[in-house]
Amino acid sequence: MEYDISDSTKPLYNSIIEQLEKTLSRPINVLDLGSSYGINSSLMKYNLTMSELNDFFLNGTEPTRIETKQFYEECNCNDNMNFYQIDISDEALKFSEEMNLCERGMNVDLEAEKLNLLGSLPKIDLVIATGCVGYIGYKSFLNLLKAIKNRQSNYIKSEKEYIAPIFAFSVLRIFDMEDIEEVFKMYDYSVVKSEIKPIRQRSFSGPKEKGQTISLLHGMGISTKEYEDEGNFFADFYVAKSKN
Repeated sequence: MEYDISDSTKPLYNSIIEQLEKTLSRPINVLDLGSSYGINSSLMKYNLTMSELNDFFLNGTEPTRIETKQFYEECNCNDNMNFYQIDISDEALKFSEEMNLCERGMNVDLEAEKLNLLGSLPKIDLVIATGCVGYIGYKSFLNLLKAIKNRQSNYIKSEKEYIAPIFAFSVLRIFDMEDIEEVFKMYDYSVVKSEIKPIRQRSFSGPKEKGQTISLLHGMGISTKEYEDEGNFFADFYVAKSKN
């Protein structure tokens, strides 16, 4: 279904990382929510495109693990970013770790579990989510921000400086962001919807999905002209920063 939103979010994430590098002068630690097989890190850490990934993985015989490892080893690796990944698929996380797409993969249900695991990670500078916000709801962000707040308190007790991570994520236009925005406000974050045009995520699976999506958006008072009417899902891009 021509999923290619990661090509569009890549430069947006990279611009935030470049700003953080200037401030922190060290490799940036990125927490990727709903990371799956490590598409974001493939594109960002190895400077690939969705087209290049599709050409390697989907055109012809499925590559072996050895061939896949060699594929990534032959790419230029950006050592200025370290990825830590959260997903509910063990298979995807193990693949990502094996291919050096992440420093560590964590099988976590963000909505159900206490995120004590953050204590075992280095300081996270940027939290990203591409195409999964809406499917993971406000409870996920509530649990995550609670864990971040607890870690911040521990840093203050130890008299270490703590800069809260920046969040950046794409959200399909069919999802209402009100509950998620309220959670961020509870933790003194400001959430801003980018002024860039909606980003194409993928094509609809068929007329039924298209009809349901357009009907839902019209019910929300959102025009679908030039966007969903053309047969594709579109997403808005948000950035959340701590006010402290």
